[in-house]
Amino acid sequence: MTDERRQASRGPSRLWPFKGRDDIITVVDLGAQKVACAVVLLSSPRFGFDVGARNLRVIGSALVRSSGISGGRIANLAAIETSIRRAVGQAETQAGVTVEDVLVTGQFSGLIAEVFEARLGHAGLAREDIEAISVAAEEHCARTQRKLLHLFTSSGEAGAESAFANHPPSAETDVIAISMPIRGQHQLGTCFGKSLLNVRTVLAGPIASALSVTNALERMSGVLVIDMGAQTTGIVLFRHGVPMFLECLDFGGQAVSEEIARAFSLRKFEAERLKVRYGSVYDNLQADIDLPVQNGETGEPVSKFSLNHIIRSRASDHLRAVNERLKGAGYSVPNGGAVLTGGGSLLPGIRELASHLFAAEVRTAKPLSLNGLNAGNVLSALVGGCLYASRHQSTGEMPYAPELPSQDSSYASRIGQWLRTSFL
Repeated sequence: MTDERRQASRGPSRLWPFKGRDDIITVVDLGAQKVACAVVLLSSPRFGFDVGARNLRVIGSALVRSSGISGGRIANLAAIETSIRRAVGQAETQAGVTVEDVLVTGQFSGLIAEVFEARLGHAGLAREDIEAISVAAEEHCARTQRKLLHLFTSSGEAGAESAFANHPPSAETDVIAISMPIRGQHQLGTCFGKSLLNVRTVLAGPIASALSVTNALERMSGVLVIDMGAQTTGIVLFRHGVPMFLECLDFGGQAVSEEIARAFSLRKFEAERLKVRYGSVYDNLQADIDLPVQNGETGEPVSKFSLNHIIRSRASDHLRAVNERLKGAGYSVPNGGAVLTGGGSLLPGIRELASHLFAAEVRTAKPLSLNGLNAGNVLSALVGGCLYASRHQSTGEMPYAPELPSQDSSYASRIGQWLRTSFL
């Protein structure tokens, strides 16, 4: 394919909001403990969720400590803006490019999936009918002060239009709308705007994580993906290749560390280090030993049994909360079982505990390795964002790619916007 044809096929559009300039895409993953950035070079345009990994090359990446996000919400605009600038700046330096447009992902508070029923009055569905469904879903979200991020159909194997076309007259299908609070969306636009960056797409963090640790066959047969982060836990249930249930719960690994700090009168960083170095969910009395850490109040050594008992208790509460939330929405762990990823999935024994509580097969997974980026469990969403950005339309996703408001994405206009928002 010539450069001219490549530029034409990857030009900006409503479905593909990125520019075709050198086929470079930047992905930013916002978390409570880290901000990760990857500058990705696409070797050629590809279609589909899972065919893009072979054509991706990460030419710049960065991982910096995050500050300003609490419980999936932006609590300090200036602090998270600084973290974003550091991460993107380091990735830019490594890649040797200047970043303009970004895809943002993260486990943001208030992310939900709503299921609506669409009645089809004829055998085929024209493009204007798909637009009508998109407008109706967006208007519904606007009435509830939410921003629509993704639209899926329940029959997503062959794409939205063909799936609808295969339905008989007067058939019904489900439309899954994934949205986030509009306040959070505005905060994202402000943070990146002050960093002279233009947010083109916001990708739900649980979906991004699922794309990096599961394949299309698993998502078609049904699978539950749990991304265990520092302060939030993202859950997404796939059936027939589309996310039928999605939510971000406001607990994570830091809650376990805080419980350890309270129980043994330790500082938070000491409790976190104790959990990472010696902790597990096993609390067998036969393995009880004293650890080289003293209780801050009594001065006695902390026992491994008491440490693991606290970890097991809190981890069990978190996994039960996930199961109860799933059952409360009318779902259960599918036959494909569950996949654990994120930093919390590195805790020894967490897979066995989850398998016992869910009464299903559970595995832990690290994200797919990309050319130029060998990521661990904590970067599942970043890798998933790269895979998502490598395609034009995902399996079952309707042609809807909302953008954050932006009058002009030119460099000069973004400098003017930054000056106005900073000093006026």
